[in-house]
Amino acid sequence: MKRAGILVFADSQDGADLADRRFGGLTTLERGIRTMARAGVQRLLVVVPDQVQPALGKVTEKLALDLQFARWGQQPEMNFADNERILILLGDHVHHHTSLRAFVDTDDDGCVLLAQVSSAPPQPPPFHHIPETDVQDGDSGAVDVSTGALMCCGKLAPEKIVELRQSPLEFLSTLGTPFSLRQGDPNLWRRVHDRASARQARAMLFGQVTKKTSGPVSRHINARISIPISKMLIETGISPHMVTVLFVLTTGLTTAWLISQQPLTYWRLALAGAFWQMAAVLDRCDGEIARVKLCESKFGAWFDTVTDNIAYLATYVAFLMGVQHLHPDKPWALYFGISAIGAMIVALAVMYNYALKTGSGSLQNYLVGFRSHVPADEKNSIYRLLERYAFIAKRDFFAFVHFVCCLLGSFELLYAYTVGGLHLVVLAVLISQRKMLEGHKRQLASDASGTASGTTG
Repeated sequence: MKRAGILVFADSQDGADLADRRFGGLTTLERGIRTMARAGVQRLLVVVPDQVQPALGKVTEKLALDLQFARWGQQPEMNFADNERILILLGDHVHHHTSLRAFVDTDDDGCVLLAQVSSAPPQPPPFHHIPETDVQDGDSGAVDVSTGALMCCGKLAPEKIVELRQSPLEFLSTLGTPFSLRQGDPNLWRRVHDRASARQARAMLFGQVTKKTSGPVSRHINARISIPISKMLIETGISPHMVTVLFVLTTGLTTAWLISQQPLTYWRLALAGAFWQMAAVLDRCDGEIARVKLCESKFGAWFDTVTDNIAYLATYVAFLMGVQHLHPDKPWALYFGISAIGAMIVALAVMYNYALKTGSGSLQNYLVGFRSHVPADEKNSIYRLLERYAFIAKRDFFAFVHFVCCLLGSFELLYAYTVGGLHLVVLAVLISQRKMLEGHKRQLASDASGTASGTTG
């Protein structure tokens, strides 16, 4: 079923100021549009005061979204079908898109009125409330504060709020149909009405940027540095791609240059380790900015992946130069290093192939599939052992180990860890690739079967 939506900014100067308020790299107006699109809305009516002159960025303009603007008192061109479900969002409420997605996916029975409520988020009032007189008896005990998200069907003609100059709550309350309440997460939304609340909304959004698949070093160490940096960078208007090139790639290549210089003194090695660890920290920033600005894309994921691997390859070649200068009498050390780079290229080729076939632009998803796409009964003891230690292939972990080795002044330990780790990675990839692709095919077949069953039902 197609989803439609109405994004409403109050008919006042305060409503106009709010629509134009900028935080987290976007105006509140543009953030609301992108959030509703990410939540699954395909047709969107945006209601704004006369003072607002909508200016949308390229990302917003390219959304697969039928977007129309209307001003208060006008008769909007967009009308809704009787059986269409309409998500209505008050413009002064900023949501993380997962909050609205869960609300939109709520099952309902017929043309009922839904309101999302939650306990008050950790910010000062005021908050909107759903009057208890407008709530079904069975839900009255759950009334708390409104998250600004409502849902109804097109049969109720919610677009009439525009020409009637009524707020959505006023209009829907006059219909005589009580609201059924759905509980939301207070950590996934904020009400914005001034600069302080806008900063709190930005903090809420940045609180959700860490992926569940992130490693422990990334979550507990790198994030404490990357998030404050991202908060500063995002207000400059810099794109995630520019962050990747200007900060992540250049920092990684600087590491390679430092290690390739001879003699490789302690301070040069320690500085290289610090740059390598900082590259891992900054590698979070481009993703954090993209997630907060709701501009993630498959191209961005591929761009990040390719630039990361350029830095890896340059650094590992620098390792070969370092071991050749430090131990010219041990050619086997150089041969092991060359073998490790060959193993890295083979592993990357397999993972790139997997990414292309699964429609993902991030090689980190290979680690996700390594665990989830292969049934437990198909994992032998070697597979389970490699699965258990797969975290060593994550950038946050190996970059931190490199950093520690460099601080200890042990290039030999750094080299041995890298060479051994790359050989283990290619072993894990070669053992798992066939089973993972088969598991992915089974998952696709299962999803297609479930979709067909739902359509038939």
